[in-house]
Amino acid sequence: MNNFKLFIETNKDKLNAFAKDYVEKLEMPDILKESITYSLVNDGKKIRPLSFLYLLKFYGIEYSKYFDIALAIELVHTYSLVHDDLPEMDNDDYRWGKYTNHKVYGQDVAVLTGDAMLTLAFEVLSDADVKPDLKVRLIKQFANYSGAMGMIAGQIYDVKQKNYDVDADYLRKMHSLKTGRLIELPLDFACLVANKLEDYDDVKEFGQQLGIAYQIKDDILDYYGDFEKIGKLPSDEDMITYLSFYGIEECEELLKQHTFNAITVAKRLNNNLLEDFANYLLKRDK
Repeated sequence: MNNFKLFIETNKDKLNAFAKDYVEKLEMPDILKESITYSLVNDGKKIRPLSFLYLLKFYGIEYSKYFDIALAIELVHTYSLVHDDLPEMDNDDYRWGKYTNHKVYGQDVAVLTGDAMLTLAFEVLSDADVKPDLKVRLIKQFANYSGAMGMIAGQIYDVKQKNYDVDADYLRKMHSLKTGRLIELPLDFACLVANKLEDYDDVKEFGQQLGIAYQIKDDILDYYGDFEKIGKLPSDEDMITYLSFYGIEECEELLKQHTFNAITVAKRLNNNLLEDFANYLLKRDK
């Protein structure tokens, strides 16, 4: 079995349990706690937080000590999905095979749930057991990658794409920010926490290549995937995606090329775990 797939199967439920226990202990309105837990504890792949823990394992770090940082990463990712699913954004009714947050709790609570998860992520990260100078660097990078110069910038390019002439460069930039930044972030974090700064540039390049591959695969699955497996319906057909721009055959080639580029970096690092990670994303069906 692929090592990364095995790592997910071993640790996904542990991370869900950690997240549920963490939120349960917080003092907040019951409906907010219920709504956060509904979206945070799910059957999603948890690729971002688990890739952080996975790379720590490769570096010989006791990764179970850093479930809090993994939780912070997942909180930001989940908040972005709760907001993405809103009618004003992608207007999705299903996520992870169940109703999206706003379909269950209403748009008002869904907006506040996303806000709460975003701010909670920074609180969790600020309590992490790492040295103060490293903590400041992690928090700054967290804000940069998830904020106005990172993921949110990519979301702006996405929702306002009809105002522009979308070409290949626009599409790559949009998804490198919207999707790629939160694929890069956990891998960068693992390098920093493990103090493997000599690997940092290569790991960043790996994450960038994998981020593009991940989005292409998502676009393919969004259109051709099985609802029972991916747990959501196809997105707005009016929006330009890799699939609509390039077509299925070229998308398949681009997917292989960017995955190959990532694997080349992994081989340069002599990191078979990252190679397994790339292959897992290439072959996933949800």
